Formats: sequence, structure tokens, C-alpha cells
Amino acid sequence: MKNRTVEEFGKMTFNKAKMKERLPYPVYLKWKDVVRTNAILDKDTADSIAHAMKEWALENGATHYTHWFSPLNGLTAKKHEAFLDRTSDFEIMNRFSGKELIKGEPDASSFPSGGMRSTFEARGYTYWDCSANSFILDNILYIPSIFLSFTGEKLDKRAPLMASINEVSKEGSRLSNILKKEEHTYRMRVKIGLEQEFFLVDKKLYDKRSDLKNCGRTIFGANPPKAQDLEDHYFGVIPERVMDFYEDVNSTLWSLGVYAKTEHNEAAPCQFELAILFENANISIDDNQLCMSVLQSTALKHGLVCLLHEKPFKGVNGSGKHNNYSLVTNYGLNVFDPGKKPEENLIFLSFSAALIEAVYKTQSLIRISSSSVSNDFRLGADEAPPAIVSLFLGRDLEDLFKSIAYDDYEKRAFEGKIKVASLGEVDKDRSDRNRTSTVAFTGNKFEFRMLGSSKMAADINIVINAGMAAALKKIADKLEGVKEDCLKDEVYKIVRDIVVNYGSVLYDGNNYSEDWIREAARRGLKNHKTFFDALCAVKDEDSYKMFYDMGILSETELKAVYEVYLEDIVKYHSLELRIAKDMVVKDIVPAGLKQICDLGKALSYVKNSPVEEVKERINEDIDKLLKLRDKAQKIYDDSLKIQNTFKTAEFLEKNVVPLLKEMRIYADDIEKMVSRENYTIPTYEDLFSSII
Repeated sequence: MKNRTVEEFGKMTFNKAKMKERLPYPVYLKWKDVVRTNAILDKDTADSIAHAMKEWALENGATHYTHWFSPLNGLTAKKHEAFLDRTSDFEIMNRFSGKELIKGEPDASSFPSGGMRSTFEARGYTYWDCSANSFILDNILYIPSIFLSFTGEKLDKRAPLMASINEVSKEGSRLSNILKKEEHTYRMRVKIGLEQEFFLVDKKLYDKRSDLKNCGRTIFGANPPKAQDLEDHYFGVIPERVMDFYEDVNSTLWSLGVYAKTEHNEAAPCQFELAILFENANISIDDNQLCMSVLQSTALKHGLVCLLHEKPFKGVNGSGKHNNYSLVTNYGLNVFDPGKKPEENLIFLSFSAALIEAVYKTQSLIRISSSSVSNDFRLGADEAPPAIVSLFLGRDLEDLFKSIAYDDYEKRAFEGKIKVASLGEVDKDRSDRNRTSTVAFTGNKFEFRMLGSSKMAADINIVINAGMAAALKKIADKLEGVKEDCLKDEVYKIVRDIVVNYGSVLYDGNNYSEDWIREAARRGLKNHKTFFDALCAVKDEDSYKMFYDMGILSETELKAVYEVYLEDIVKYHSLELRIAKDMVVKDIVPAGLKQICDLGKALSYVKNSPVEEVKERINEDIDKLLKLRDKAQKIYDDSLKIQNTFKTAEFLEKNVVPLLKEMRIYADDIEKMVSRENYTIPTYEDLFSSII
């Protein structure tokens, strides 16, 4: 007997099972062929699907439909259209045609376009991604779509993602068929699983902090008496209020066919995680975007606010979004599964070697596509990899690859058993985990750990797919025509060359250590300490040219993406500067002055040198803070005079980050000396205990 969860799962999703049930079988087969081969969807088939989708949506309470897409800012966008319409005789009816399913028309000039669209060039189109599931949320039928300009430029994240998936599928299938002729591969699926970290705080406290409301992080805030130091939150008992929240989140996600699987407390106070099972890349990214939206909307219903910023609070762990990546053939073979004898598994060796080469060659692109200004606050902290890109294979696999590459390499000893009370000896995993590594092999997949919690996962997967496709093509070209009995020797030669030339990215030590920073520099690895540094560096590289060669992004489109990144830096720093200026004069200085008045009144009755020193210290902090506030105003005014986006971003990056750090010293010092009565901004102590 099915339980309620199973019965309700996917109820609000127009998935393959519902299409098979509701469509005429020939129409269903045509749709499957379109998804499998990228064939053109004809009008009659589109009309039939649209009719079935409309009837299903109306039965489940939908009143509107929307083409749901992701512009270049990485957010999601939509425009609601009612099914309600009228006939030529002005009779009421519900209408939804194949044309309306396939194509929508939003205003393209009002989204970030990096200069590809301007106000007088407003036309843009959304086109249905028929390989993704449509779904109903809040009585709206969502149709996942790509977004193109009137002249055909890609204005979104989905279109280049789909192009990158096609490329890695093409080259991966080609290599798979060379190495495993008995199993014909006509398609490879990119499978990803995303783990979403986030913070929850009480909304009443959140509303009293303009930095949290406007920036998503606390620009100011002194360390509390108790934060993360006791390590009592991670995997601990989930607070009852959060359990109620999780129950509603799961109910919504499961009804949408999203496999929300794992939930737990994360390391920092008020920090949590929700992980979703593996899916095809475009669907998994949709699921994660939905997950973020549902987390935020559900939190509000529980009097909470979900913070997706990578580092909302100084001094405790920030939030990431681990991107677990694998490739699977149409007959179900995971190419990253080493099997019992990885040294004989030519597919595993070839595809893993390709990933080593891809990671090495795309270091700057991985840094950029995983990150944002907000992620700069997190990278290198105790819960995230540093800015240097490295790859952890695990001891056994690193030994295997290096023994292939170097004749004199000595493998390290391995104890295969471990004793467990009441169970006796059990098999031990072949390798440990390395949470400090950017990319880590975890059994049959590679985990990309640099991705920020607020970042859409499309960019990093576009980079991985493109890098993999380029490396796989080189390998397939070399193996094409090689006799079957010579394949192993040729694969070993290829693996040897890749490890010798690109193996400097392999590292199984502590990525947080100073030794690794020096070692990485010796190896010639890149260390882009900020998002802006990586953007500057990539201009002088040729790694991005693979996007042109594969048709994933044109030169114009890539320049637009680059320009949007620069605009994001300008917007981020400008906003934080404005908020910091306001908080100083509206919140922090008034609190300090009230405390000075109270202390002055007390000192009129008694003499107390330490109290007098506190009063003077607060006064000195206020003086320094107001001078820095004036400096902030000048930096902001000067930035408005710069007409070039790159130079504006460079100016703000250089001046805002150190200035806010300095302002924080005096603001936080004032907080430490002001009474609870006079300090009206919720403190870290208030926020961290707000959901217990």
C-alpha cells in the first residue's frame, strides 16, 4: 500500500508519466524522439501536447501559465498569462495552443544583456525546453524555457547549458563507442546532484537590520559570546520550528517531483542544508532554483527568513552549494565508476583523465563560474575550498594514475579492513574525503565544492561540460582507428601525457595550509583571490575560446556575460557602500551617543576612571567612524563619475572592501560597549538564538 508521500509525489508536475498517460501514443513517441534527437517539434504535435497540458493544469487549479527562464543575472523570471480568453463571439473560454506553449515574448531590454539589447531593441523570445518538466506552483503552470533576443543571441543560462550538454554528449558518446563497441552509445546524460546550504533567522529581527534586508549579509556585527566554538549545532537536533518549516518545504518540493532527500543542521548556528537526488543537469538546476525559491517563500510563512548569501555572518561558516557531477551513457553506465579493477577500466581511466585536463585548463573559468562577489567572503574559510583550484582523487586512484604516468612511482600501503564493535572486520573505503579540495572524487562522481549558495548552478556546469567535451574530443581523435588489442596501451599513453602535463592540479593534502599556497605557486597554479581578479586574468587567457569553437557561446555573447559580471560587481559594492553609510548615521552613531550620555550622567554622580575610559573610547570610535563615512561618500560619488564599467568595478573593488573592513572595526567596537537598551540593532547573539 502506497503512503501519502508516494501518492502525492510529482502530483503538480507534467512529467513523462503524465504525458504518456494523457497524450495519444503517436504524439508521445514524437515528443520522445524530439527530446532524444533534438528533432523539430511540428505544429500538430505541439497543439496536442498543449491541449493535454492545459487540461491537466486546469484540473489541478491552475489559472495562468508562464514561460519560466533564467536571464544572465542568474535569477529566474516569468510573466503570467491567463488561460482565460474569449471567442470571436465574446464567449468565455480557456485557450492554450501549441504556439503559446512553444514561444513567449518578454521585453528583452529590461534584463541584463551586457549591451546586446538596448531600450529601443526590446524584443526577446522564450522557447519551451521540452526536455524539462512543466509544473504548477501557486496556481501557475510553469514552462521551463530558454531566452533569446530578436536577433538570436542567448540572453540566458539555459541555452548555453543545453548546448554544452549536447557537446559533451557528442564527444563522450564517440569515445565510449571506441572503448566499448559491444554497447552502442548514442547519447550521454550529464547527471548532477546539488546540496543547498542556507541560514534561517527570525523575520522580526531581520526586519530591524537594513544590511540583512538589502545586502543579504551583516556588514557590521561583533562576535557573540557563543557562536560556532562549541561545535554543538552540526548534525544536532533540528529545532522544532525548523522541523515544521522542513515539513512544508518537503511537501511542496515532493508535489513538484523534486527528490528532496537529505536535511540536517550545518556547522554554523542557524545554518542548515537540503540535498536533492541526482537528475539530468537541466532538470537538476531547475530543481535547485525551485528549492531556493521554496525555501525562501516557506520561511516567510513560518515567521523566518532564509538567507542564501554565502557569508551572512562574520566569524562562522558560510554557505555553499556542492555540485556533484557525473556522466552516464544511454544504457546506464556511469563513466566515473572505477569498478573492481580500475586499472583495467579504460572508460573510467579515459574520462577521469579528461576531467583532470579540463580542471587544469579551466582554473580561472571554474573560479568565475562558481563565484560572485559574495562568495569571496567564503572561499578559503574553514568550510570552503580556497581560491586555488585543486583536484582530489583519493590515495588509491592518485597512486594508480601516477603509477601509469611515472615508472618509478611507489604506491602507498593500504589497510583494507577496519574493526567495528559487534560487526567485526568490515571493508574500508579506498580513500578518505578531502573537504578542502575544490574538486573531489567521491566514489563514482566528482564533487565541485567551490560553488556559492546563492549562485545558479548553470555556469559551473557549462564550464565543466565544455572542458570535458574539449578533452574527450582530443582523446577520441587519438584513439580513432586504433586496433582493439592496442587500445589499453594507447589509453595508458594518453593518461600518462595528461598526468605529466596537467597533473599539477592533483593534491591530497590540506588546501588551507600555507604550505599548499607555496606549493601551488611552485606548480604554476592560479590563485585568484577575488572574483574580480579572476575576471581580469581570464581576459589574457584562451580557455574561453572553446565556447566559440563548440558554438556554446559566440564572442558577442561571451563578452556580454563578462560585462554582466562586471555590472554585478559595481552593483554589489555600490549597494553595500550606501547601506554602510546609512547604518553609521542612523543606527550605530546614535546608539554610541546614547551610551555616552548615559555614562556622562552616571559620572556626574561618581568618579570612575574605567567608565570614563569607555566613554572616551566610544567617542573616539564615533569620530573615526564618521570620518570613514565621509570617505565612503566620496568613494561613491567618485565611482559615479567613471564612465567605463571595468574601471568602475576596479575602483570599487580596490576601495570599498578595505574601507568596509576598517569601518567594521569601529562599529563593532561601539557595539561591544553599548548597553542592550541603547543598541537597537539585533546582535549576532540575538540572531543566532532566534530560532531555538
